[in-house]
Amino acid sequence: MPVASRSLPGRLLYSGPPRTTLHEHYAKGGLIDERAPVVAPCDVPIAAPAKKTVWHLLHDLPAWKSWVPGVTSVHPGARGVVPDEEFRRELNGMSILSTLAVVEPGRGLRWTGTLLGTRAVHRFKLTEEQGGRIAPVVSEESVGGPLIALCLPSDKLRAVLRQWLDALRTTAEAAHTQAAR
Repeated sequence: MPVASRSLPGRLLYSGPPRTTLHEHYAKGGLIDERAPVVAPCDVPIAAPAKKTVWHLLHDLPAWKSWVPGVTSVHPGARGVVPDEEFRRELNGMSILSTLAVVEPGRGLRWTGTLLGTRAVHRFKLTEEQGGRIAPVVSEESVGGPLIALCLPSDKLRAVLRQWLDALRTTAEAAHTQAAR
């Protein structure tokens, strides 16, 4: 049932599936929780190869602090950037614990995360067009948890995802231009 058709009390009190279900079924299955009170899709074309430049930026979690707005640190787990490994990041002063679900080189990165009683699913999807020169990148996220829609409406999350994708585009296109010289 789409978020818009559910009652206000239902949306405010929605806690969603357990984290393990979000991780195993949703994130690994390429889904976000469409029933969550906060859902935000966003996409941007990037004039850089997805399989090389864009993927390298997304896959290098510790380097996120150099280009992702609000991220001050990222600490991958001992096994690195692999499925079912946790990572922790500091975003705008908040510590977020996440677990990688899918790591597909050049194609996508998906994870689940928790923060203050909320549960989220995030998905990056990469594709290439025009001989690999344009990489449409999709970023989607759903967040469930009681009262989350009051402090993080979907429009606000969409704006955050847009900032992230704009930073990814700027960084990837600059790196691609530099490599071409």
